[in-house]
Amino acid sequence: MSQPTLDGFICAPKIAPAPAAPTPNAPVAPPSVNAKRAPRLHAAGVSTVLKLVEVARGHDERTHVALVTLSWRHRDACGADRIVVASEPRGAAFDLRPPPKAKKGASQEPPSTMSTEELCGLVDVGEMVAHMLLEDAHTRVVVMDGFPKGDVYARFVVAIAARCLKLCRRGKDVPLRALTPNDPTCKEALARFKRSRSVEAMRVAAVDYYNDELADRFP
Repeated sequence: MSQPTLDGFICAPKIAPAPAAPTPNAPVAPPSVNAKRAPRLHAAGVSTVLKLVEVARGHDERTHVALVTLSWRHRDACGADRIVVASEPRGAAFDLRPPPKAKKGASQEPPSTMSTEELCGLVDVGEMVAHMLLEDAHTRVVVMDGFPKGDVYARFVVAIAARCLKLCRRGKDVPLRALTPNDPTCKEALARFKRSRSVEAMRVAAVDYYNDELADRFP
């Protein structure tokens, strides 16, 4: 599978106007110690995204916040400077959210099983997020899914990004908190990814995991 480019993930991006150039010779206050240690990557959901975009921005006027959404239904920038609607390798935008609420008297539909396209696509998104963080020290990224608190797929992508940073020996350069996803499938996939020694090997592990455990699962 070919390596993704950042442009391949962006669907109708909303890019804020570039900030005005600083006045020549104007003093620039260095970031505080706390700012240097503040996490630059957050996992959010539909009920927490506004707060986490605000937290990511902090008090540094140079900060550029990018919101990466894993559901095409949530395309509002929510105060971020840019929004990226993530897509699968073949170009379909993700729609990772809880199943619709069941009608009265009907049983609740279980979450759908991820496909190989979705698994590999989420590895691609994690790699993209890692690149975004490494390209500019003032970039902060908030990853959101369609769940209330982002504790499933948003956390999954954050953990993948952390793994990508570790594989390129840059994990210590990017402060972040990689919380464990609240989903057994994501947890098992991450356990397999930890045995991989490259991002491409993670994609192979994703396909193997699907074939071993998920191919016969319904829905």
